[in-house]
Amino acid sequence: MVRVGLIGAGFIGRNHFNQYQKLGDRAKIVALCDIEADRRSGDWTKVGGNVADAQGRRQDLGDIRQYADWKELVADPDVDMVDICAPTFLHKDMAIAALKAGKHVLSEKPMALDVKQCDEMLATAGKARGKFMIAQCIRFWPECVYVKDALADKRFGPLKALHLRRQAAVPDYSWKNWIVNPKLSGGAALDLHVHDTDYALFLLGKPKAVTAQGYKRTGGGVDRLHALWEYRKGLVVQLEGFWDMPPGFGFNMGFTAVFEKAAIVYDLASGRPLTVYKWDGQSEVPTLSKDDGYFNEIRYFLECVEQNRKPKISTPQASRDAVALALAEVKSALAGGKRVAIR
Repeated sequence: MVRVGLIGAGFIGRNHFNQYQKLGDRAKIVALCDIEADRRSGDWTKVGGNVADAQGRRQDLGDIRQYADWKELVADPDVDMVDICAPTFLHKDMAIAALKAGKHVLSEKPMALDVKQCDEMLATAGKARGKFMIAQCIRFWPECVYVKDALADKRFGPLKALHLRRQAAVPDYSWKNWIVNPKLSGGAALDLHVHDTDYALFLLGKPKAVTAQGYKRTGGGVDRLHALWEYRKGLVVQLEGFWDMPPGFGFNMGFTAVFEKAAIVYDLASGRPLTVYKWDGQSEVPTLSKDDGYFNEIRYFLECVEQNRKPKISTPQASRDAVALALAEVKSALAGGKRVAIR
């Protein structure tokens, strides 16, 4: 049984809490930290979000120890693993402290606010006893796993085009609105769009270069990005991410993957399941796992802890590279669409 200390009871923290409830035979939350007294006591009625468990409710925390200071949770000798669901600007310090304390660490995306911070985390993780992974849930989302598998086994032939999209209204559900402050969150590029820079990296590896357009609207960060990633001749890769839409728009994510023999389409807001469209006019809806990416990523990390092996599906190095690629897109956009080579 892995004893977990959860830092942060906001939207994503609540979703992680739900997954541990389902994994009760393998993991147990023994400590919870949140700076707000009501949230750390289980009153999550004022905590909203954009997908999955989108609106909070009251939760009976039972005998879970409550901390206002995350450093006290990290120092708790009964905590084996620290799950960091705090704002992005805290990720580096929390992860490094927990790793130095000998804990296993699962930290929410993005890894950190910049590449330098990511490298500091990597250096600490390389010397640490505990396992370390960034919670890149899209790598574990059933629809996204299906595309990864189709690409790997070439069931539909070579990939010709990929369009990844993540679209949202201006987020208004974060604690003290930290999420729209780019100095705290990295803006839409790192908080929202990094999901897709990481997924494209997962599918195809690093591109030769990126070219992007975008603009700033709220809080001073880049709120909309449209990017082209340069790979081999004959492959078109387009990523778009934005959170500049009016409140009624809500949230959407999806992709279109065009292969030589078929196209795979998924769009969350449409309510339709992932569908494979064939060139003979036929289509099919594959049977996918009912478990979402949040559950799958936590279950996977627990397996790594239990089996004493380093995570391979989502590695800290890849999460660092996903941050670097998102920031390369921002660089290109702010330079008027200048091509940025990727090393």
